[in-house]
This record gives sequence, C-alpha cells and structure tokens, in this order.
Amino acid sequence: MEIKIADELRRISKGEVLSDDWSRKIYSVDASHFILSPELIQKPLDDDDVRNICKFCYAKHISITARGAGTGLLGQSLSSGVVLDFTANMNKIIDMGEDYVTVQPGLVKGILDNELEKKRKFFPADPASGNFCTIGGMVANNSSGPHSLGYGSTIDHVQEISITYADGTSGTIGPTVKRDEKISKMLEIISPSVDLIKRKYPKVSKNSCGYRLDAVLSNKAFHPQKVFVASEGTLGIMTSTRLKIFDMPLYRNLLVVGYQDLLIAMRSVPSILTFSPTALEMLDSSVVSSDRKSFNDSGCLLFVEFSGDNRVDVEAKLYKCKSRVEGNGQVLHTAFDPISIRHIWESRKNALNNIMKFTVGSRRPVGLIEDTVVRPDLLFEYSLYLKQLYSENNLDYVMYGHVGNGNLHTRPMVDIEESSEINLLEGLAKRVFKRVIDYGGTITGEHGDGLARSKYVQQVYGNRIYSLFKQIKHLFDPQLIMNPGKKVIFGSVDNIPR
Repeated sequence: MEIKIADELRRISKGEVLSDDWSRKIYSVDASHFILSPELIQKPLDDDDVRNICKFCYAKHISITARGAGTGLLGQSLSSGVVLDFTANMNKIIDMGEDYVTVQPGLVKGILDNELEKKRKFFPADPASGNFCTIGGMVANNSSGPHSLGYGSTIDHVQEISITYADGTSGTIGPTVKRDEKISKMLEIISPSVDLIKRKYPKVSKNSCGYRLDAVLSNKAFHPQKVFVASEGTLGIMTSTRLKIFDMPLYRNLLVVGYQDLLIAMRSVPSILTFSPTALEMLDSSVVSSDRKSFNDSGCLLFVEFSGDNRVDVEAKLYKCKSRVEGNGQVLHTAFDPISIRHIWESRKNALNNIMKFTVGSRRPVGLIEDTVVRPDLLFEYSLYLKQLYSENNLDYVMYGHVGNGNLHTRPMVDIEESSEINLLEGLAKRVFKRVIDYGGTITGEHGDGLARSKYVQQVYGNRIYSLFKQIKHLFDPQLIMNPGKKVIFGSVDNIPR
C-alpha cells in the first residue's frame, strides 16, 4: 500500500486519515503482547464514511479492521491494513427507551453506565476494562464480567445490529427485520446442522470461541444478529447496536469469604451456586496482595453477591450461604450498602492491573490459557490439574476469575523474548486446551480468539463445525479482507502475525 491510498481515502471520506509513522506506531499495539503496524488509520465520521471506506477497500483488496479502545487481550484490533478507529466520532447514544438503548460502536462502556444510572437502569455486561472499553469491542468479543452469572453475556442482550459488509452494502440485522440475501443464505447453510451444533458446542454458560452459531439458532428461533457477536469484526463492521437494558435491583448484598486453600474454595463453588448468586468471583493471594512473595500461595478470596427486588429474599440467600461456607472458609466482610459494594467490586476490577505490576522487563504474566471455561462442578479437578502443570514446569502464576461460570483467568509468568519459554507456554496451552475440551468446555469465555487463539478454534469444534465457520466467513467476506487472521484461518497457522 502506498501513501496515495491515504490520499484517496481522504477524498472519499469525511473523517480524519492518519498515515504518519507515529500514528501507525500508536495503533500497532493493544492490551496484548502483539505488535502489528497498520498502513493507515481512518476515523469515520458516520455510517456513510464506513460504507465508502469498505467499498474502497473491497475494490482495492485491502484488509480492514475495526478498533475501539484497544483493550483486547489477544490482538483482536491489530492489522497490517486499514484500521477504523470509532472512538473519535461514532461514540454516541442514539436512542434510549424503557428496556433498550441504541448506541454507536465507539461509545465507552463507562459513559453508557453513567447515563443509564441516571434512569436507574444498567447494561449488565461489566468487564474489568469497563471504564475504557467500547461497546463495539464488547460486541466483537462477547464480553461479560462478574455479573454474567446472573444476567448473561453481551450476546444475550444484543437485539439488533446495523452492519456494513465488506463490499460496502449495509443493513440492520435482527429477528424481526427483513432478511437480506446474506442472512437468508446463512440460514440455509446452518439449518441442516442444527443437531450437530447442539452436540459439538461447549456445554458451558459463556463462550467467545469461534462463531456463535448455537446462539443464532436457539430456542427454535432465528437470531441472525448474534452471528456478529463474538465475531471480532471478521464478518462486517458494526455501526450501531440495540441492547437490552435492565432496571437496577432494589437490593444488593455482598459476601467476602477467605480460604486458606484455593482448592477448598473451588470445591465450595457448586454448593454456593445452589443459593442463586448473581455474581461469584475468585481472587488468589497473589492478585489480592500484588506481592511477588505471594506467588503460588494457596489462599484466595471468594466474592458472592445476591441481588433482587425482594429484600427478605436477598438477605435470606446471603445468610444461608454465609452459614454454609463458614465451615470451610472465613467470612471476612458483608456489605449491604451501595457504596461499600462498589468499593469492593473496584478491588476485583483492579485484578488485571495488579497482575501486570509483576512485569519485570520481558518477563510478564502472559495470556493464552487465561480465559478457559469448564462446568463449575469440574473446577476443583481442573484447578488441581493447572496447579500440577505449573509445578511440573516450575512456573510462577496468578489465578482469578468468574468461578460461578467456571471461568478461570490464569497466567503463568513467561519471558516473551525467550523462544524456549514461548514454546513452553504453547506446549502448556495444548495440554490445557485438550483437557478443557475433554471436559466439554471452551478455551475462551469472554476475551475472544484474536491473533493468539484463533489457531486453536478448529480443535474446539472439530472439522465439520469449522467447515461451517469457513462457509460463513466466505459468505460475508468473500475476499477475506475483514480483520484477517482472526477466528477462521485460511492457509498455514504459521502465517499468523506474532
């Protein structure tokens, strides 16, 4: 691509185009450890800009990638082609009703939260990066967070999506909207495989791996908009989305329990779930203390929240749960007021920031196996397996996560500039992913596939489902220019940028 491409884009689009070396360097990184420099960056002003840019890139066979705040942990928004930054202009709330809100992709989740709070409403997906990440990125990854246990992930609340396809055509996709040709063809492709999809998809409550065809055809209904959720912008560019919103619960109670041994805590999870908490989180001792000396200590904390509109019912669940856990753990704190609860959850949201403080030079907590999900009743066995693997390989590690969903975030400390340690990590990933798949789980519950995990997607689903993924990709993106190297890989995995 030559500089004249940037000039041509300036002629056909209204938003700013950046092609200088400094801008390209800034957009060559995100929250992952990957580095991939784009040829240029465009900040679309509106939907027309997006359509014109897609038509241009389609005609020129130039790859195109949507980007929000760059908080993705797996290199999802990194590209060697054209990057569209939606945070500058397409970052607004379009419409809000009693039970929905329509927003542009560049809107920051924290800003949406503030506006919804004024009306005593909320959008339940609450990733740790919520103060910075954008709605577009959350849809692209199918983000969730602590309260996915009670409310589900982003995919459960996306009602409609306005999409611009690779060739610049566009439309609004939803269950009550007239189907365009591509959506009709998608239905033809996946309908004969409904039983296969039911059998082969992970049997867990959250999943961001591959394309969510199981959500597209669920409960004997067709939800075409959901194919774009968790797709990481590989099927089209989202220009707006309509999301379901909820009334804030009248009452929230929070229980913090300390355990001397993480495995005892994991054994307690299924019992705690019988009380129907809306959140059940775990932080191990290293995450809590941010102290290098606490690496691999066995202790941890569990955060258990109950919420609802019936005060008696909410408090009864908390006290019954408290009575149950006291035999194995120590109740450290109970909170009933919103301010205390918010402060406690802020400490949980800072977990990843605390973890990254352990970075020394090129040695850091690396994410590859950091987002696996198994059934909660398998957490004890799975956690024991992970700890044994770390011990065998003499690796320091951190472990935390959304244990109510069986979703563990664990990162070994690895020197990313040592090929032997990268090879060790990839060997570890193969063993861990095989175990997770054997459990009927998924290799990513909310962080996505990106550059790091896309090469493992076929292993999760098998050849027949992966063939459906390729057909879906070809249908929506026949030239394979939409965020290439993510989700579905054509050719050798050795061609994935690192």
